Amino acid sequence: MENYSFALNKVRNYKSQVLDGEKRKLFTLQQKRDEIAGRIEELERYRSGKRSELDTRQRYGALMKELIACSILIENARRQKEALVPELTRAEREVENQRQVVLSVYQEKTGMDKLEQKQIAEFRNLEAKSYNNDMLQLISNRLSLDQAETQQAV
Repeated sequence: MENYSFALNKVRNYKSQVLDGEKRKLFTLQQKRDEIAGRIEELERYRSGKRSELDTRQRYGALMKELIACSILIENARRQKEALVPELTRAEREVENQRQVVLSVYQEKTGMDKLEQKQIAEFRNLEAKSYNNDMLQLISNRLSLDQAETQQAV
């Protein structure tokens, strides 16, 4: 009997390549999302630090222009953060959409793997049946030869 060969191997390999590409896209989108989230956190820390600085300056007396400058920095950080929030939301949506694409391609590839496993099992089953038939044929031939020799001897 011939060796097993998965007829859809090229398709499965293609699906694997597509899956790898989609995973790379997902990783890039996750990095972009994480970068935006990091910038938001950094702005929040900056604002918090400037608020503390403003409070301290107000308590110990500071020039009005120093207080205004500090307030302007806090307001600018708030505006930058507000501008980044929709960007973060969009990035999260892109990550989720790409995650769904990766999941879909993964399921297709996994389906191909399961199909191959099923075909291998069927091939082995047929191979075993063929082997059994060959053995039965060999035994039957041997018995026929033995009977023929016995009849010739008598």
